[in-house]
Amino acid sequence: MGISFLMSFKLAMCSAIVLLGGQVQSAVICSEPTNLAERYSQYLSQESGSSIDEILGSYSTNNTRPDEEEQLIYGTKVCPSSLRVITSDPKSKVHERTTCPYFLVASHLSTRYPKIITEARCKCQSCLEENGHSTATRCEPVYRPVRILTRKSDCVDGVYQYSEETYMKQEGCTCAKKTEAVSGSGSNTSSGGDPDTM
Repeated sequence: MGISFLMSFKLAMCSAIVLLGGQVQSAVICSEPTNLAERYSQYLSQESGSSIDEILGSYSTNNTRPDEEEQLIYGTKVCPSSLRVITSDPKSKVHERTTCPYFLVASHLSTRYPKIITEARCKCQSCLEENGHSTATRCEPVYRPVRILTRKSDCVDGVYQYSEETYMKQEGCTCAKKTEAVSGSGSNTSSGGDPDTM
């Protein structure tokens, strides 16, 4: 009885392996287009028909994708306590001496081309002053539209399809006056928070 059980078990396992093997072979394997770099160069060489206002109006500045990874490539994430502690060395970079210091990251997204884009991230919520942080101003990101290709879910003849899009790349941070909600609008003030690290 033990031998017949073992034979039946082996037969069942072999059938399962053959069945799974057939499913794997029938699954669609999709790959990246071989001409992606060339297509991107052509897209960059085209003149944009949209004005900057149209681009900004149709695109949210909160453009971080859920599966995006960021790696610190320059600077530190620590918000300085005041202007007194930041460098005045003329050879230093602007983002080290500004009232809204920032650091640089390499943002990586596998479904975007180029896959890696260098971006700025603000260190502080409130602008730096001689003796601390401002209560009337805040650090806000500065964006610039850049052209990218974004991978779609379509797979045609084993090749991923990409569409041309505009991505709002964060170039730096600027010190701006805090805004308040218009009376009766029902929205909160965007006055920022504590002058902590963002």
